[in-house]
Amino acid sequence: MNQLLVIDQVSVRRDQDGRYCLNDFHRAAGAEDRHSPNRWTRTESFNGLISELTPEMAFAPVDVQRGGINPGTYVCKELVYAYAMWISAAFHLKVIRTFDSVASQLSNGGPAFSDRIQAGVILLESAAKTLNLSNSSKLGAYQKLQQVAGLPDLMPHYAIDAPADAVDGPTRPTQ
Repeated sequence: MNQLLVIDQVSVRRDQDGRYCLNDFHRAAGAEDRHSPNRWTRTESFNGLISELTPEMAFAPVDVQRGGINPGTYVCKELVYAYAMWISAAFHLKVIRTFDSVASQLSNGGPAFSDRIQAGVILLESAAKTLNLSNSSKLGAYQKLQQVAGLPDLMPHYAIDAPADAVDGPTRPTQ
């Protein structure tokens, strides 16, 4: 299952065995130091869960990847739920509802429209970073995504990306 999972606009990476990146959940939960995956993996409850899960699974429930293109702590779904519960009841509920939403979309025959929109947002953010897109280019792409999603026109019709000393001012209409 290579389903896109997004929580609070943070895309959650998965490894080749389907484990989820706790570092991404940490960012989605607010990235507070006291909730870091490293702290949680040293708790007694984490170690108890590992000893229960290890004999049941065909692969290790935890894999810490240092360096490379996708560093992070990758864990099975059961450990994601436990980590989310450790952070807060509200975040735990958000994680459960996100997983349930993905599961229901899969049972309905494939990726839902909302997944495609979320994938579009992630693709746009990645392209903006990689290609160093101007603010007006990003705004134009978000406006098109907004139209495709059928959302109300809430985006501004200008972006500030002109040089400060530009003759026509610091804002220009987005084309």
